[in-house]
Amino acid sequence: MLLRLLKRLMRDNAGISAVEYALIAAIITVATTIAVSAAGFSIADILG
Repeated sequence: MLLRLLKRLMRDNAGISAVEYALIAAIITVATTIAVSAAGFSIADILG
């Protein structure tokens, strides 16, 4: 699903809208949170 979305965004000649940037940022945020949690750190340890 994610790969199809990224491929479609790459083919889009109209450019990337703010909504698509927000979706990409949300996906990156979720992936980072999952990776950090899987590594055994809590967000509180990282932020302060």
